[in-house]
Formats: sequence, C-alpha cells, structure tokens
Amino acid sequence: MSTADNPAFARVLAEQFPGAIPEREFIESSVRFLGGQGFSTGNTLAGVAICRDEIAHPILVDVETFWGPVFSLASLAGLMTAGRTGLSAAAAHIPVEDGRRHFVAYAMAHIAIGADGTVGAVTRPGLPQASKACGALAAFRSELLAGSLNLSIDHLDLEHSFLRLRLLPLIRYGSVPSLVELTKLTADAIETDLWAILRSLIDDTEAPVTDAALFTGIQVHGPGDSNYVWPRSGHLEINGDWTELDLARLFG
Repeated sequence: MSTADNPAFARVLAEQFPGAIPEREFIESSVRFLGGQGFSTGNTLAGVAICRDEIAHPILVDVETFWGPVFSLASLAGLMTAGRTGLSAAAAHIPVEDGRRHFVAYAMAHIAIGADGTVGAVTRPGLPQASKACGALAAFRSELLAGSLNLSIDHLDLEHSFLRLRLLPLIRYGSVPSLVELTKLTADAIETDLWAILRSLIDDTEAPVTDAALFTGIQVHGPGDSNYVWPRSGHLEINGDWTELDLARLFG
C-alpha cells in the first residue's frame, strides 16, 4: 500500500521517523550489501530480535525468505531478554564455511501509526476497535502516568518486569515520554545490549562467531498491514575490524 493512499499516516511517519522505508526494501538492501561481504544463505545464521506481537512477525518472514530459518530473540518490546546465553546458543548454531562463521542480527522496537495519523493505534483482524502497539510499552507508559510503577520482579510476568527495570533509568526523573520517545529509548536499549553481547562473543576466543553484522531500527506498522522500518544503525565486523555503516548510502 502506498503512503499516498493515507496522507495523514504519511505525514506522521515522515515527521516522527524520517527516512523510514518499506520493510521488505530494508531487508533486501541489507542482503544485497552483505552478499558483497561474503555473507550467504549457506554460511550465515540470522537472529531476529522483535516484539512478540503478531503484527511484528512479517519482518521475521522476510528475513527467513533470504537467510533461511532464523534464531528467534523475540521478547516483549524486542528487548534483549535472551541475553548472553541466548546469543551464545545462536553462535553455536552458525554453519562453518572455510573455517568462518557469519551471523547477522536484526533488532527492532516497534510502533503503530493509524490511517488517521494516530500514534500507537493499529487495527487488528476481528477486533472492533483499534488496539495499541507496542502494547507492552503503552502499558509501561500508563504506569508512569499513573505514578504506580511496581519495580519488583513478578515471576509470572518476568519480561514486563525486566522492561520496567531496563527502561526506567533512561527516563528523566519526573517526566513521562511520549510513545514515540519511549519507543526510541527502547531501540537505544536494544542496540546497546545486543551490541555489547555480540562484541563480547566475538572478542571471546572461545566464541565461534567470526564475521557479524547488526542492523537496528524501529518497525512501524501502518494501514492495511503495511510495515516500514526506520533504520537506526548498522555495524559490520570482518576479520576483527568493526565498521559503522553509512545508512543513508545503504538504505537511501
């Protein structure tokens, strides 16, 4: 669906997430680039860190189309609850080609924008009214607004407990960020944590990862099941050398 069909959505998308591109285009561009860096379906394992929400699932399908079966790192809001143990497991599953292993990770927070430009609103099949995305972040924001934040660990709600503890230090005391701001803070946390874990695995002489790529951003759900990605960062490691990728050149 073209953004021209929904001008209110297109306006808010451009204002809040300038440079967002269709989700499939984002994945295809990354695959073309990595193909020139020695990454292929036969020698690469892809990991995908997205929210558990079913509307986030299409990006996983797109990744599997090009890279084959993925290692899921999904959690509420896309936060890195899999941790070092999860990434270590993924690393151990990477195929070996000429003594090298290649890993690519896609890590996304997510948010919806309705056809009328309403931030956080998404129409789901079979539901009479629009619901929230990201629902976990919207719930956390409601707790902040109500001043009733519970920071204890709920063993029946571990991921949301972690969400509160991980994101609260990023919020200025006494303020309540908008859903867009909170989503961007979440994207910051996802990148920081995944980057740190991935680097530790590569720097560890016992780790099997040799070459790696990391793409982060925000998945934006639009009208008519359309999906976009706001590219946030790209990193590439080849032979021990890390490079920060030029996103404008890669996805422009």
